[in-house]
Amino acid sequence: MTPQQYEEYIGSLFADNGYKVSVSPLSNDWGIDVIAIKGDEKIGIQAKMYGESSRSVNRRVIMELYGAAAYQDCTKAVLATDGEIYPDAIEVAQKLGIDILRTSVSEDFIPTVPTKQMNCEVKTKAGNISFEEAWEKYIFPLKGRILSNSRGSNKIIAVDWGGIKRVTSNGKLGKIDIEGFRLAYNVLMSQGYVTRDYINQQVDKRCSSGIVLILGELPFVEKTSSPTGLRIIE
Repeated sequence: MTPQQYEEYIGSLFADNGYKVSVSPLSNDWGIDVIAIKGDEKIGIQAKMYGESSRSVNRRVIMELYGAAAYQDCTKAVLATDGEIYPDAIEVAQKLGIDILRTSVSEDFIPTVPTKQMNCEVKTKAGNISFEEAWEKYIFPLKGRILSNSRGSNKIIAVDWGGIKRVTSNGKLGKIDIEGFRLAYNVLMSQGYVTRDYINQQVDKRCSSGIVLILGELPFVEKTSSPTGLRIIE
């Protein structure tokens, strides 16, 4: 199951309980993956598929969800996950009134909730391809590869639905979370380009060089130098 399918699964749980549900695959959803509405109730839901990775939900995720739900005028916020949650994250959730929905899912789940498609589809040489499709088809196979640019080289140690582990040119082991790649990819697909400066502004860890380097391996994307970034090959 991909993260997008997990979001659809979460949406289906609320739809089965009479909610009108919209699911967005985009990172410019302001931190809300699923919106569920019934009467005067508007629930903002963030879905974290961490069960197949070593990642756990931390308190920062909870606090960001709280702000995102308030920004979108939600009456309630829910964190849905199939993974582990740090104790301090549970404490913050209780303090802020955020519900935690723990789930387990079946691999034979068939999405029934229509995904809310925003105006972001770009026709590329690969066609209209979602982030999850691109990640699975083109990024997963990068494991074991050494990628190089003017700033040095990165050896890709591991790729999963949590992100990428790499050894940088100075020999340090690091990880780039998948959210940074998703953000950059969706901006790239919506406007045809994304700059490294923009990624730096949006991603807390300064890993924009790695994101540009790795997404530059997509067959329908090319790197740019002025400004530094990526653009769609028409």
